[in-house]
Amino acid sequence: MTGKPSVAIIGAGLSGLRLAQRLAPFMQVTVFEKSRGLGGRMSTRRKDGFAFDHGAQYFTARSADFEAFLHPYLEDGTVQPWAPRLAQLSSAEAPPRWTAPRYVATPGMTGLAKAMAAELTVHRAVQVDRLVRSGDQWQMLDAEETDLGRFDWVISTAPSPQTTRLMPPEFAGHPSLETAVMQGCYSLMLGFDTPQVLDWEAAWVGQDPLAWIAVNTSKPERPDHYCIVAQTSNSWAQANLERDQDAVRTELMATVEMVTGVAASTAAYIGLHRWRYASVTTPSTTPFLIDPENRLAAAGDWCGAGKVEAAFDSASALAEALEITLTG
Repeated sequence: MTGKPSVAIIGAGLSGLRLAQRLAPFMQVTVFEKSRGLGGRMSTRRKDGFAFDHGAQYFTARSADFEAFLHPYLEDGTVQPWAPRLAQLSSAEAPPRWTAPRYVATPGMTGLAKAMAAELTVHRAVQVDRLVRSGDQWQMLDAEETDLGRFDWVISTAPSPQTTRLMPPEFAGHPSLETAVMQGCYSLMLGFDTPQVLDWEAAWVGQDPLAWIAVNTSKPERPDHYCIVAQTSNSWAQANLERDQDAVRTELMATVEMVTGVAASTAAYIGLHRWRYASVTTPSTTPFLIDPENRLAAAGDWCGAGKVEAAFDSASALAEALEITLTG
């Protein structure tokens, strides 16, 4: 093999982009993302002048490594603290206190991914369907059998069920993949022409189907248009993933009105997003998966607690292992 080995990274969420950053000095890196946008569940939907962080709502930094990673993005304003007025709805209990800073990317949750991808080769709206051996490399194909290229290594950072389907049978990480369990979530997005009267900016609901409601407009550098994001509990979403989507939307709107008094039906924009893989209920047995013999690997938040920082930790650990494998 001459020059740097090539690697295809599947997924342009935080794990995939962090891997690309870390591997770029000693590998030829190409990232493939099935969506048009970047960030995975650190996502933002923009429609008719409204903007909604309809995936991850915020993140924390508890480790020194993640804090160091975030430092330049905090310095340039790509990442900023968010300290909303908190409430606990459907309960007389006081809301939990945030003793550590909560962060968001700007001007939407996709902002961090866009900054990370600035110097990387990322192909968007390209879905890898299967891997086929081609000599000492892996050929990647989409569903129409289009040749997406041949690579020395392939790494998947897709959710664990999608990684399981993608990886060939010989991948040594399948037993650990099968231990990871993920659940879904629904996000209801409501955009209003005028601000709504609420004495809080983010709230835990604790009453199915809803678990969380946030005034997206309260986050730094968001558009002025008043936006609310309401998210379901993972267990309720999992039980209703295949339900008629209009029925789901109607029930969520009714629940928002019941617990907040906001007339959801008066919203100028009403959107619903179904996340099939939103939360990790049982993580993989290892912080990352690597198969040096077959030159395949996988990482993601499903290797840990399912949070943004877990995605970073998994990618960082895999990058270190790959560097040792390739240069040690």
